[in-house]
Amino acid sequence: MNIKAIQSDIKTEWTQFEELMRKSLWSDYDLLNQINSHLFDNKGKQIRPLLGLLAAKCCGTINPFTITCAVVSEMLHTASLLHDDVADEAPQRRGADTVQYKFNPAASVLTGDYWLAKALTLLLKEKDMSVLNYFTKTIEELSEGEIFQMQKASSLDTTEEDYYKIISAKTSSLFIASVKSMVYSTGASEKILDDMECYAYNLGLAFQIRDDIFDYTPQLNTGKPSGGDIKEKKLTLPLILALKAATKDERENLLREIRFAETEDERLVENTFALVEKYSGTASAQKALEEHCRKAEESLSGLSESIYKNHLIELTRYVGSRES
Repeated sequence: MNIKAIQSDIKTEWTQFEELMRKSLWSDYDLLNQINSHLFDNKGKQIRPLLGLLAAKCCGTINPFTITCAVVSEMLHTASLLHDDVADEAPQRRGADTVQYKFNPAASVLTGDYWLAKALTLLLKEKDMSVLNYFTKTIEELSEGEIFQMQKASSLDTTEEDYYKIISAKTSSLFIASVKSMVYSTGASEKILDDMECYAYNLGLAFQIRDDIFDYTPQLNTGKPSGGDIKEKKLTLPLILALKAATKDERENLLREIRFAETEDERLVENTFALVEKYSGTASAQKALEEHCRKAEESLSGLSESIYKNHLIELTRYVGSRES
């Protein structure tokens, strides 16, 4: 997947997004600028603003309000990662040192707060309650999703329904706010807004399922260390589906092992992987992933044909391919 090539088809808008992002986050304080520079140098694919800008191009004319929404979507995503890295005590992300490791945990939390505050400041300047509601709802759901996941990691009784509730809050909610806000900024109809919300919801689910499958496929060169979820006692879709198919004894034995395992217990990882492989947990999760990608692509049918729609389809199929 050539993200740079896709970005080049919205080159003017992407440049405006990057410029507003840097301008909005500049500070009088050297340490904060240092941390921000580290984050800019190690940014990811910035998939949420990319999807939103492509969707907006499909629906109308991109304007300064659209660019603001793109920046806010990336600021909120980065803020959530800065907080997550502290909660997970993560030393690296995307192959680079995390802020909490390179500087300290307090710096990561406070920088996350700063990015969150800047995002809300940008939204308030627009004086649009609909878009403000999109993003404040997302912030609420991001927090609830993380807390609910922590609760389930403690009780080890995550059902398939619980799992979807978690990833809907943790991942789909920001996809929806990102895409819907940028489409809304172009003056799109309610029907298009509903279709794009459906697109973002299903793509967000697929995106998270894909990431969770990666945790059980060390043979793929994804850059994500395998086995991390189970070490944190997180039951994700591949394992949930495997446990559902396993015998009662197998299920109880593995859950007991997870409950009492040490944080870096490689034997636990081996035993969990063996059960997931035995009961085709990753294959079953892949089917669910592909179904959500199908629903997402179907939601684009009401859009006029364009290179931007083609890019949305391309990105959707990329998520469904389960490649690194």
